Amino acid sequence: MSKKLLLILFICLLGCDTKKAQKQTIATQMQFIKAVKQKGPVAYRDPFGAISPDGKLFAYSDRKQILVQQVVGGATFELEKHGTFVITLNWLPNSQHLVTYEIGGERKFWYIYDLKTKQGTPLWPAKNNFIDESKSINLERADVRDLTWSLDGKRVAGLSKKNGKTQLWLLDENGDNEKIVVEKDLIESIQWNPSSNSFAGIVEENKNRFIQLNLEDTNSEKIKVDSYGPIAFSPDGQFLYFSLANEKQVIDLQQYNLKTKSKVQLASFSRDSYAPSVAKDGSVLFRLQDYKVFIAAVDGDGGESKPITTFMSEISHWHPNGKLLSFTYGNWRRVMDDRNYPDITQEIGYVAFDMNQPKDKPDVVVRASYSEDQGMCWSPNDKWIAFHTHADGTDDIWIQPNNDASKGKPLSKGGYETGWPRWSPNGKWIVSNTAPTSDRINKLFLIGMDQETGEPTTEQIELVPPGLEEGSFTDSQWMNDSKNLVIEYVVNPELKEIHIVPIDGKPGKKIHSFNSDQLYSGIALSHDQKWVAYIAPDSNGNFQVFKVSIDGKEVKQLTFDATNKAHPAGSPTDNLFSFTVFNYESIFWLVKPS
Repeated sequence: MSKKLLLILFICLLGCDTKKAQKQTIATQMQFIKAVKQKGPVAYRDPFGAISPDGKLFAYSDRKQILVQQVVGGATFELEKHGTFVITLNWLPNSQHLVTYEIGGERKFWYIYDLKTKQGTPLWPAKNNFIDESKSINLERADVRDLTWSLDGKRVAGLSKKNGKTQLWLLDENGDNEKIVVEKDLIESIQWNPSSNSFAGIVEENKNRFIQLNLEDTNSEKIKVDSYGPIAFSPDGQFLYFSLANEKQVIDLQQYNLKTKSKVQLASFSRDSYAPSVAKDGSVLFRLQDYKVFIAAVDGDGGESKPITTFMSEISHWHPNGKLLSFTYGNWRRVMDDRNYPDITQEIGYVAFDMNQPKDKPDVVVRASYSEDQGMCWSPNDKWIAFHTHADGTDDIWIQPNNDASKGKPLSKGGYETGWPRWSPNGKWIVSNTAPTSDRINKLFLIGMDQETGEPTTEQIELVPPGLEEGSFTDSQWMNDSKNLVIEYVVNPELKEIHIVPIDGKPGKKIHSFNSDQLYSGIALSHDQKWVAYIAPDSNGNFQVFKVSIDGKEVKQLTFDATNKAHPAGSPTDNLFSFTVFNYESIFWLVKPS
């Protein structure tokens, strides 16, 4: 199959959304604003975006940047950013300031940006704690989230979670005079409601969800809808915007008339349409999520990529015999799925590898559980399967007999953001990465194994290669001697290195460094162990598969088509690499409802 045919396949996978988008644009006078791409299929969520209250500007985030542009025409400019990830982004009523919640930097978290200076500073820098003595609650500033302003900017609301409940805080514009005004099982998506001059939000009580129009008044009107994702009000208080799930468990944007109690669906796509923000002229900006992944392969010397699967699948891994290819598959990255995280629709299975005939479903389903399951690998003797899972409240490596999911059991314990296991060629070790605390810094761990019995022979052993104590380990592959690992080491969010490290704790050596801002992109070893494949952007910004010689002296690009790649895996028997092909972006639309 040619490179051109691969692109045709990818376009076909995107086609359903494109045609529907065109139809909806005509029917509801939608205006395309921006498509914001994500950097990878793992560890990312949909980018944030919102229209300014005056309707003139559109602000959005990706992992690297906070960007602002004119809604119609004009240049885009970037704001200084303080953290690694922007978790929320809100306009202040004056349309001249943005407030963000950022993680990955100093524990300030809340920042305010001035559009004139393009600079950001900590919001309420003197405010270290929020205290409500009547509730005996004292929280760090970073623990009060989802800050939302009233239309005049004088009142602020925020949410915290404590003792299994959600607290609604009210503050003044300086962050002072804070108090908890209500506590519920769950409160989400607080927004200023102009019709009641109060804060509204989604509430869940006794497993029933509804939108309460005044959270401070238990007797206020409740709209009994199963709404998910952010809500918004028109400035005149006549309309409420929210998203509801359809029969396919995809959420569609709705307009609700608070006077007539009537509802109109504003958007219908094959993926989620949600997160409305409204300008003073009634224009509604929302985002459409587009997410597709499949497995492809390329000759180890480079050339034309060929699809191996045509359904949603990622993170491939080869059977020791080189004839089977495992992967994670399902229908995840939807709001209705993510709300149950980590109990999401990610399953594991495999296909018989065929470069000439892509598969439209797994040949074998290995594990289809209620939880996230990822990254399966076979033991060298083919008796066992190891994988990452969140089953039974864990975040760890599990093991089960080959194709017998009923006997799965945990191998590691106490993991956090645990990665994918890899079994040593001699069957005596499993390596994986995890963050043993919530600092999200992935560290390397080894577990000694008896592949005949499937029982561990050691506790988890942390491997700390000398000189690599400060960064994060995001992938590792075994050399044939079972004594050395090739690891992907993240120096900072923009820079990665590839090292060979012995498992006995002695110093290793760096073989390559490269620039990439895709997290958890992965590495792979060639069948002859002379090359290491990795993912990096090409000159056009597309993530491609490259390989570097094991001595670090030669680099070669293997893929060239205009799609994004992740997670290379090397065949153990042939000169082939499989990998994930992905498209992941938020497409922002503007609609002016009648």
